[in-house]
Amino acid sequence: MRALTPFTDRPPATRSRRRGLIRAVAVLLLVPLALPWGAAASAGDAEKPPTPVFDPQSVDHIDPAIRAEMLQQAKLQPAVDALHEASLKTKDSGLAGVAYEGSGVTLYYSGALPPTMSAAVARARAYGSVTVKPAAHSFATLQRNSDKITSAAVKAGSDIQAVHLAYDGSGLTVERLPGDAAATMAGKRARLGLAAAVPAQQIVKTARVDVPVTITTGTETIEPGYSRTDDFAPWNGGARWESWRNGAGRLVCTTGFGTKNSAGQRFVLTAAHCATPPDYAQQGLGATLEYMGPFYDQSVSYDLGIIRANGSSTIFDGTNTTSNTRHVAGWAHWSTNQLVCQSGITSGTVCGIRQQNSMDKIMGCCDSDGDQGYTIRGLIRAPRDGGGIAFRKGDSGGPVFTISGADVLAKGISSLGADTSTLYFQDWADVTRIWGLTPF
Repeated sequence: MRALTPFTDRPPATRSRRRGLIRAVAVLLLVPLALPWGAAASAGDAEKPPTPVFDPQSVDHIDPAIRAEMLQQAKLQPAVDALHEASLKTKDSGLAGVAYEGSGVTLYYSGALPPTMSAAVARARAYGSVTVKPAAHSFATLQRNSDKITSAAVKAGSDIQAVHLAYDGSGLTVERLPGDAAATMAGKRARLGLAAAVPAQQIVKTARVDVPVTITTGTETIEPGYSRTDDFAPWNGGARWESWRNGAGRLVCTTGFGTKNSAGQRFVLTAAHCATPPDYAQQGLGATLEYMGPFYDQSVSYDLGIIRANGSSTIFDGTNTTSNTRHVAGWAHWSTNQLVCQSGITSGTVCGIRQQNSMDKIMGCCDSDGDQGYTIRGLIRAPRDGGGIAFRKGDSGGPVFTISGADVLAKGISSLGADTSTLYFQDWADVTRIWGLTPF
């Protein structure tokens, strides 16, 4: 766990909004202009939250079948958490994955169940049906072999864009760039004087993996989602923020969840690719920009970043101009086949997104310096049921969640996708492992 040092907040010179009466007047003026975010007071910033207004994109109004399935899965979430937590405490755990299958949960496990896992299965069965199935390989074994492939691909330069880890422990799937993206990358490498990309087949052979590997070609390019609008402290998740440096704006992303550590320090979670220290965060749009705080720390290899700012226990839920918020009751582990939603500044709330497997994404050639990239580990691949856009540019860093009664449970933050039918997000377990942060 990475220690977070004390911080003294010294904002740069920037336009700030006045409080009290001026804010109230501004809110009243903004509402007729279809900018209702100014009215979205966070928990703790007013005596009571504003009365929700009808919003067709809220999780209260999603497809009834999707909502019913999410609520049913929520009843089994304690079983999923019990299995994951026991695995984290088990040396050389054989856990390959946990999946919602049929009317219950399936644990895929490599080798015999040790006493700690047997006890966890017994506890989990208090919440519903739990089936244990054998796995050829553990998640740890698959991750070790994926690391071999991604390291070789980053070092040599390759047409590989991702490595998928099978949730049932059966092996790895290496995903090549689609043809047009591969051609674009080849052109970049040529202009920079770099050698031609090494084919995926050769990378896999060089890596000398000891698990089955399938090689496929992607149908969509997996890219970051760069690029709601007038929030104020304590900052809600799902709002528009900009990264700035030396008085100039850089990128536009979405705030994730308000978080805190055991020492009481408060932060706003978002995506690492949205900024880099010493950038600072501002919220709003145009003349309404307000300083949030510095982009305080990041884990590039997991695409997680934190802003040193006072986050709230609520996220925006609805269209990309909604003022409605929803309380975050806590966080929960991911599981294959579980449905989630994401809330971004471009898409608004999008549901019917189904978690499938863990994946390592190679950020390939080439950045502005000509570097050949790096790997983002542990992303959760989650396609949208029935197709349709799951994630758009600007949604990066926003909340990924599931519903639990009237509240939501944090699952992680949006990372990659950019106008695709699949969302790639970083799950919350890594947030806790890296920084010891939890939602309020």
